[in-house]
Amino acid sequence: MPELESVMNIKPPQTVEEQGFEALQRLYELATDFHHDHGSVAARFLLGLYNGHRFPFDLTDLRLLEPEAFQDAMAVLVMDARLTRKEVHNYFADGSKKFERLVQDWNVTDVARLKETGDGSPTPRAQRGFLRHEDDVSAKLVTYGEAPGYRDVRLTFDCEVIGSDREDVGPVRICLSVSAEDGLSVMEHIQQVHQFAWRRGRPIDAKDHEVAPRWATSSASN
Repeated sequence: MPELESVMNIKPPQTVEEQGFEALQRLYELATDFHHDHGSVAARFLLGLYNGHRFPFDLTDLRLLEPEAFQDAMAVLVMDARLTRKEVHNYFADGSKKFERLVQDWNVTDVARLKETGDGSPTPRAQRGFLRHEDDVSAKLVTYGEAPGYRDVRLTFDCEVIGSDREDVGPVRICLSVSAEDGLSVMEHIQQVHQFAWRRGRPIDAKDHEVAPRWATSSASN
């Protein structure tokens, strides 16, 4: 097979990377062409290299590619196998985000997630002002409120997604109503975290001249 012979010849690493990089760009372009019959194959092949545990790829699907695309796939495979210093998605700006969008656009099953949760469907695309199930977020307390005589508390946070979708989602304000029982549990966890950090020395995230609060240096039983 001439396509395979052309990429399997021993070449200097620089040549392997140059040819692999050019082939990778063409394959990604094909993977984002939703009007091309082979776009799905290119996308699933790239996702298999991106994370084979989550997106295993059936090698027999390579038979569906046209000769030029097949040769590109072989060039990328050789680069990925011989030059392991850089994963394929890192050849793109915001590569992780681009490849995760391939998952969403082609509705590729996340096998690892399927085994763990029973649901391997892709995470929905990020939308401005909306949080998705299992999004990791950072939160800044805005205000709190309570009803006199009740121990429930209402906490208002401004949240931002952690990761590459942060700018796409933007800030999201949420209000949490915490029951009395859960409030006590949260207080205990927070106290334990602070106590552990101060007892090991000065916390890494402590501000200049910050002093440990008394409740963080006293025992939880006090």
